Amino acid sequence: MKAAVLMEPGVLELQERPEPAPPGTGEALVAVEACGICGSDVQALAVPPGHPSTPGVILGHEMVGRVEALGDAPGDLAIGDRVVVDPDPSCGFCHFCRRGLPAACENTLPNGVHLDGGLTRLCKVPVRAAFRIGDAVPAPLATLAEPFACVVNGARRAAVQPGESAVVFGGGAMGCMFAAMFRAAGAGPLVLVEPSPRRREVARDLGIPFVLAPEELAAAREELLPHGADVVVDAVGSVLPAAIETATTGGRIVLIGMDTRAHAPVTQNELTRRSLTIIGSYVTHFTFPAAIALIEQGVPDLRPLITHVLSLDEIADGLELIRRGEAMKVVITLA
Repeated sequence: MKAAVLMEPGVLELQERPEPAPPGTGEALVAVEACGICGSDVQALAVPPGHPSTPGVILGHEMVGRVEALGDAPGDLAIGDRVVVDPDPSCGFCHFCRRGLPAACENTLPNGVHLDGGLTRLCKVPVRAAFRIGDAVPAPLATLAEPFACVVNGARRAAVQPGESAVVFGGGAMGCMFAAMFRAAGAGPLVLVEPSPRRREVARDLGIPFVLAPEELAAAREELLPHGADVVVDAVGSVLPAAIETATTGGRIVLIGMDTRAHAPVTQNELTRRSLTIIGSYVTHFTFPAAIALIEQGVPDLRPLITHVLSLDEIADGLELIRRGEAMKVVITLA
């Protein structure tokens, strides 16, 4: 089967790979319909890498497909079920799992990062990581379940109430999904800040009320947010000082963007004096069912995020579109 393989930093190669071995106990073999390209995939291919990954692995962790085979202990799955996959399934028995912190699991081996992923025809996954999704959901939209489950986790932690103001820094897929969630929750004024004109266009298509370039924020704050925002999201990974400046006294700041190269200077006294709450939000927290339900209901409508649907043979073009900022979400079809 043809597969997109990370050979070494900066090198992605389409190879013919053997089909996976039959699933063992607690495993499912998924026939992949489609798989999204994530920003972490692009970072894994950077030189030097901005995200860890194992050379020789098949990339792709935002997948949707159908269960083709099951090993022993299949749980409630059946052959033919249409599923999306949590690429970071927790073990359930390590120190952090037992404390209710599955995102910090000490034994996770993510599909598409350290184990073979979904940028190929067949992918073997743990049964506990597969979640049913309705047949009516288009495959490209279904690939958003994994990143959207991460956003649902962060949005729950932000706990936006109707009428609270919110600012999201970063108009990539994650930032736009955060803003769409806040809009559905009744936040307002709601502002998204993004330098890319193409991404600002997509954010407007999602119905975000105020979509601004960074240089427009200062003037808009005087009119829209004279006392700052109740909730601020850093979906970039490097704008904590701007998030602190934008938050109101008593505000909450959610950090979901990740950039290992960022070392932001922060005045701790300001956090204390202004009673700010800093919330780090990493991957999911039992939020796949909620994310799937929202996608199936179409609330919020995330379809504008899918800007390109390509074949596996076109994956290099898709990666280049992302690097140049000309694509929001690229989905690779496998079926």
